[in-house]
Amino acid sequence: MTRSAIVAAALVGLGTGTSVAAAETVAPPAAMVRGHSVTHPQSRLTVRVPKSATYVGSDRFDLYGVADAEIQVFAEADRNKRLAKLYWIQFESYWPSKPELTHDYTGDRREQHWGTTVWVNAGISLPSEPARAGSDTEHVRAVLKRAGYTPPEALANVRLVQLLDDPKGTGHGREELMFIYAEDLALSGRTRAELTTDGKPNANWDPIEKGLVERAASAFEVDRK
Repeated sequence: MTRSAIVAAALVGLGTGTSVAAAETVAPPAAMVRGHSVTHPQSRLTVRVPKSATYVGSDRFDLYGVADAEIQVFAEADRNKRLAKLYWIQFESYWPSKPELTHDYTGDRREQHWGTTVWVNAGISLPSEPARAGSDTEHVRAVLKRAGYTPPEALANVRLVQLLDDPKGTGHGREELMFIYAEDLALSGRTRAELTTDGKPNANWDPIEKGLVERAASAFEVDRK
């Protein structure tokens, strides 16, 4: 299943989903976290998040039997650990045993960030809605829950994806670096009902999305070794 075919699911659950297959052996997380920097040796990348963020934790797992996925999670919250902002970094690649699979992000908006092509999609998600079993969203929620964080009623989120093996920016590749930046929707001063019509973003969402994407792109810094 291509990424463009699962955009709707991604925005509802913040993450992605594909069909279930046999599990692969998964190694421990490979990234090294120092303060607000995450260095991933295999990708030869270092990602930095704002100093206002707190490191929450990591996980590495077999995503639906088709991909090796590693998440690194940072957050901002109030004194009661009610989530205000989420910084989700994900390194993902299809297993070598799945040579026929390729991501397709051409259904997303193409932009330039960090000196490369980035595929962008934004929307509103409801943490109260169940995450798909085995999804990256489920794993991120588990990391947050173990650390004692409570989600808000709704999140405005942006997904930004670099395909690391797609230097020409075609939108097709097998290795990705995904960022998801999310904010408590209440910070916008608007409600989900005001920003959507029949479950889809309306004209009120446009200025909210513009600022959200700008904050998301500035929230992460990417350095290549």
